[in-house]
Amino acid sequence: MKRLSIAILSLLTIALLAGCNTEDDVLEIFLGKTWKLTYISTENGHKQFDFWGSGDSSQSMQALEQPQTFCINFEGSEINATTGGTFNATAISASINGQWNANGENKEMTTNNVQVSYAEQDPLAVAFVRGLQDAIRYGGDSKNLYIYYKDNDNSIKRLNLIAK
Repeated sequence: MKRLSIAILSLLTIALLAGCNTEDDVLEIFLGKTWKLTYISTENGHKQFDFWGSGDSSQSMQALEQPQTFCINFEGSEINATTGGTFNATAISASINGQWNANGENKEMTTNNVQVSYAEQDPLAVAFVRGLQDAIRYGGDSKNLYIYYKDNDNSIKRLNLIAK
């Protein structure tokens, strides 16, 4: 009886461990919603990065509050353990379109063939476009998405987005 109990316990443990999967469901995270920027921070920061220096950030913040600005939509599918497809986004005046790939296992993310319709002048919009052009990884879930990118000064910045 003791051997049977140990065998059953072993089988249950194996089944439980086999069911544990640390890989993200990339399709669930990225697709089926509009992502809205809330702020851009440093890699480990939790507040808006100061892109303005001694300048005025009020125009950027007013633009950020508009429902149609700083939004991203992803479309795609999964092929060979990598998920990817196309994306379209709006900054303030620019439309941004391109291709994206994300790996649910290591959270790497890349974008390519990024086309920008207008050269933004607003510092927050410039950083948003840069983040979409130079994505290196992602984090988050189906409610919060973080897109990390390498900035001009080689620091890592993070687009902090919420699902609308």
